[in-house]
Amino acid sequence: MFTSKQELIVYKGVDPEIAAFFVDRAVPKNNAYWKGRYLYVTRGNGFLFIPLFFDLQLRAGVDRKVLLDEGYVQLMESIMDLAGKYELGEIDFEKHIQAIDELVSKRSVQISLLENLRVYFSKNPPVQIGNIGTNNTALNRGDVFLYLLTVLPVCEETINKIIDYWYLLIPSFLMMDDIMDLQDDIEKQEENSLTFFGYDAIGIKKALLFLNDNLSKLEEINPTLGRNLKEVVDEKIETTYFKHILNE
Repeated sequence: MFTSKQELIVYKGVDPEIAAFFVDRAVPKNNAYWKGRYLYVTRGNGFLFIPLFFDLQLRAGVDRKVLLDEGYVQLMESIMDLAGKYELGEIDFEKHIQAIDELVSKRSVQISLLENLRVYFSKNPPVQIGNIGTNNTALNRGDVFLYLLTVLPVCEETINKIIDYWYLLIPSFLMMDDIMDLQDDIEKQEENSLTFFGYDAIGIKKALLFLNDNLSKLEEINPTLGRNLKEVVDEKIETTYFKHILNE
């Protein structure tokens, strides 16, 4: 479904220039992540997160010109292409990590981050190291995106701030999706972050506490986005499906 610039700006608090850049951007050709897609940004969290996270990088102190530089954006798209190929089963975990590492290594200016990511992704699933990863491995899906940050010409403090913002946004999106997909994932025996908390009503309530805490912290950084995502969660809680899994 189409996501407009106005929606990103008004309801998600995204910087107008960043919103326009990604909404107007053409889908990259022969890119596995956008395979079969006609729009760069849709309402699905897997695509919506791109302008939202670029906006968070801006809020962390990265210059807008750096963020919207064609080389930086194309590198992001190349990382996403490899992530897409891995998700589609075209390449295995080790090969897609190796290929992403090769993409960024020559351009990397954040040597400490690059080395930490190499240690982090040396295991499958990755194991939390410092401020990279969470103790709920199912919420670490998508962390290959952090390789992009290794080429940012900013101070380490800014990098760490961006990583903190990443772990407020992405695990929240993943958990929102996993809660709604819970029954289907159980039947298909697919990875779901609710496993960490438990599939019963008590576990789901614990997951909601975690999610609301994340969104409250996100609201401090981007008030519009934080409030909007809280409203989305509140609406889901009121659905018949949600009341059923909460035994209410």
